[in-house]
Amino acid sequence: MGTLFVNGKFYSMNKQMDTYSAILVNDGFIKATGSRDELKAKYNFSKEIDLQGYTILPAFTDSHLHLLNFGLGLDNIILDNCTLDESLAKVHETTKMVPSNEWIIGRGFNFNDWEEGWPQMSWLDKVAPNHPVVLIAKDGHLVWGNRIAFELANITKETLAPEGGAITKDANGELVGTLTEKAITLLLNKIPSPSEVARKRALEKAISVAYSFGITAVHTMEDRQTWLALQELRESKGLKFRVLLSIPVEELDSAINLGIRTGFGDQILRIGSVKIFADGSLGSRTAWMLKPYTGTNNFGIRVTNENRLKEMIAKANNAGLSVAVHAIGDGANRAVLDAIETVGNRKLRNRIEHAQLVSPVDIPRFAQLNIVASMQPTQCPEDRYMSDEHWGERCAFAYPFRSLLDSGATLAFGSDAPVESCDTLLGLYSAVARKRWNEAGSESWYFNQAISIEEAVKGYTIGAAIAANEEHYRGKLETGYQADFTILSHDIFNNEPEILKETKIVATYFQGKKVFSK
Repeated sequence: MGTLFVNGKFYSMNKQMDTYSAILVNDGFIKATGSRDELKAKYNFSKEIDLQGYTILPAFTDSHLHLLNFGLGLDNIILDNCTLDESLAKVHETTKMVPSNEWIIGRGFNFNDWEEGWPQMSWLDKVAPNHPVVLIAKDGHLVWGNRIAFELANITKETLAPEGGAITKDANGELVGTLTEKAITLLLNKIPSPSEVARKRALEKAISVAYSFGITAVHTMEDRQTWLALQELRESKGLKFRVLLSIPVEELDSAINLGIRTGFGDQILRIGSVKIFADGSLGSRTAWMLKPYTGTNNFGIRVTNENRLKEMIAKANNAGLSVAVHAIGDGANRAVLDAIETVGNRKLRNRIEHAQLVSPVDIPRFAQLNIVASMQPTQCPEDRYMSDEHWGERCAFAYPFRSLLDSGATLAFGSDAPVESCDTLLGLYSAVARKRWNEAGSESWYFNQAISIEEAVKGYTIGAAIAANEEHYRGKLETGYQADFTILSHDIFNNEPEILKETKIVATYFQGKKVFSK
């Protein structure tokens, strides 16, 4: 029979931006759209819900995050926006609450904001002399540990870093206490794995947070452990959430041997792309650059060199698996574009994740090669000062939303949580205002690269659906599309960016049923 939703302003998010005041939902899909009187005259229904004049959009998709890690991190030390002293104080307080020798894990510190500079092992040794401590930097590309942690991981000054990673040492060759890129696994792999119960609980927590931001679907960049945990959760409690999981390139051969292709699964749980890292990050100065970081001879780190990139992309695409390649610096973005142009299958929805700095000559190539630009708007204003310091004038094409859209590229927006918040309103504001949410009076950063609210919403809806090959049934509010939608307190269209600060997520619906309510 279905449910009739009335007295709302439903934005279809199609090209015409059609609006309706009512929709009929049946079996999790939109059966009809129009006015209340039109739909009542044509259809039978069992329930009618008055939406009180609110604005309704397709539910958001976060096109790039780490769902299980995000959920697990909610139980760890949160170091976002902490000074060095605050970070060390949190570690010290935690030592009082856990048994000696139990691992202490934290995430979110940004040493670029510290006057004291690069993290040092000795600082952690002082506040946690009896516990192994591992703190993960905000960007996830650097870890900081104390001496006990390094000893348990058997990392000494003689240890060789894996290709594509680095063990930081001082001028005397002594360990500093940090690892970057592929070297971080030397430490992280020593941390005890969470139990099955802990994994499922973490996923439930992460999904609950996602609902509160109007999100009913994510593209998560994780591994076998997450895939298993999602299946376990689905079997035990059900999964009222949509997950597209991109597998790490280390599991490419296994996927090929099993004959798995992109899209394997159903509309709840599916396999996405093969995740490859071309470079590191801006925060850790490991993003691969065409020219050195300002005032240095540092070009970053080629986590995967050009030849290896081509080999991996060809292997994946030839097996029917699209790729999602992490590329931050302009050097990394060019290398990935070159590789896909040379060996890629343009019929697949290959993606570049982040695309934070792109040479202007490379921007048109995204559309030409049918490559989705999977970007995280919140990182734009959050990184603006660090970008100016290390990239200088090149920032005219940093987070180039406008240039990419104008060139015909598809933008799919996400958060990279737990690196940034998965608050979609914050992400929308970052894309359209290009300044920080709480930085009153600041000027927009390269406002010529800003986009409209409508364009930004499409990045979280239809653009995300295109990236996942789902545009024929997700990302719009039209007949035949999934009845996943979010209700906003304000009509955000045809308004200034500041309207987003006044707006709240009132409710979130999955398959026509409420999963979150303010």
